[in-house]
Amino acid sequence: MTAFDLETYRQRSEAFTGELDAEYYRHFAGLKADCDLSAIYDRYPELFTRPAVDTLTELYAATEGPQKKPLAFLLDFAIDGFMGEQTKELTDEIANLEGGLTISFDGEEVGYRQSSVVLANEPDAARRRQLYEARLEATRTQLNPRYNESWQVQHDLARELGYADYADLYSEVRAVDFSMLRAVTDSFLQETEGVYQRSLDKLLAATMGSSLDKVHYCDLAYLMRAPQFDDIFGGDRLLGTFDHLLADMGISLKGQANIHVDAAARDGKSPRAFCAPVHVPDEIYLVVMPKGGQDDYGALLHEGGHAEQFAHIRRDLPFEYRYLGDNAINEGFAFLFEHLLFNPRWLERYLDFTDSGEFLTFAAIVELYFLRRYAGKLAYEVELHAQTGSLDACAQTYGRLLTEAVQVATPEDNYLTDVDLGFYCSSYLRAWMLEGALRMLFQDRFGMEWFRDPEAGAWLKELWSHGQEFSAEQLLLKNGGGKLDMGPLKLHLERALGR
Repeated sequence: MTAFDLETYRQRSEAFTGELDAEYYRHFAGLKADCDLSAIYDRYPELFTRPAVDTLTELYAATEGPQKKPLAFLLDFAIDGFMGEQTKELTDEIANLEGGLTISFDGEEVGYRQSSVVLANEPDAARRRQLYEARLEATRTQLNPRYNESWQVQHDLARELGYADYADLYSEVRAVDFSMLRAVTDSFLQETEGVYQRSLDKLLAATMGSSLDKVHYCDLAYLMRAPQFDDIFGGDRLLGTFDHLLADMGISLKGQANIHVDAAARDGKSPRAFCAPVHVPDEIYLVVMPKGGQDDYGALLHEGGHAEQFAHIRRDLPFEYRYLGDNAINEGFAFLFEHLLFNPRWLERYLDFTDSGEFLTFAAIVELYFLRRYAGKLAYEVELHAQTGSLDACAQTYGRLLTEAVQVATPEDNYLTDVDLGFYCSSYLRAWMLEGALRMLFQDRFGMEWFRDPEAGAWLKELWSHGQEFSAEQLLLKNGGGKLDMGPLKLHLERALGR
């Protein structure tokens, strides 16, 4: 591509995105030991140059009317790619290092990625602590130096592009005011602190004989693994349950030739479900490794929600609306499926779980924990990405803000690994808000058992078909859902836990 042609740029961008997602799928599905993103970037050298970013910036500034939105999405994509191009070798190095990294534990070598699964299933508190400290040592000495280099490069690039800092850049291209969003989530932290402390303390006492002031951070993984519910959430029922759910909504998973379910067990495969939209809507991979446990069900429902939306997006939509746009939309639909675990009628129909009160309380506490944790992550990332120099002092900031959010002392060593690219934590938070409102809309329109109504399935298909053309705010307004805020989430949690 010698001269800049917008349509050619779109076509090449879609081809690049497909190759990138295919590489992620092969590596994290355990089909390919090494992750080689650099080779993919090298096949598309024209997409993420500084001239390409500058040209799209100029086109966006000069365009009015309906074409401005897709140009905004393309500019966001180009800047993401520009960052990725400049850090591709580091990204490969981190992925390959993490994939091959092992931890010495109990006389054996445990894979770094697999160690999170071992930790969640370890009933002995002292052994959990030993494994977690070994994991932190690997994070501190092996991963953090590479992550530090990568984030320093990205912070420098943001300023090279003419922005004050990385936070300013992504606030502009994502059209999200992170400071305003932080104000909303900080208020949520204050308003839910009392019920969170009381509920989590009671849960710890009942399940682990501990308390909020004594629990270690690594104990939370075992708490949330919730082995006491394993007889309900068996691994052998996982895929069948998802298939049954879709069938009730008029969707045949087996009849969807565009969704490929990878449930095979293999070495190197990610222990957690994920979705890889290689060609939207024609080639979507839903990757699972069933083990059992309520967390497995939540992960499959979440990633299944991703897969179903990608599979139902209109083929005639432009690249920008099929792949790009507001990620809170796709995450919101993923949460809508995942949060069916909070519906007692869903639990009864699909899992024969009639006496679910204890589990529902547990699930609400875990949900509140993650909401508060991500509110803390946003507060931290606003601070981290405003840095224009050394990141060393950010470790203490991370520990303080995350500890305040979850009320459990949070290790500082994760201050660089616990950060997603491009303020993705803000997409999760806005997706939670969207899901809270969508849940109310579906229950108001179709009742508490909306998930078994084909008309609800038809409405979902229609909503899915637009891809990410609309923002979360626009989607709600178009469907009578009101303002995007924490209100519906607070209401759901108050119904489960009180005030």
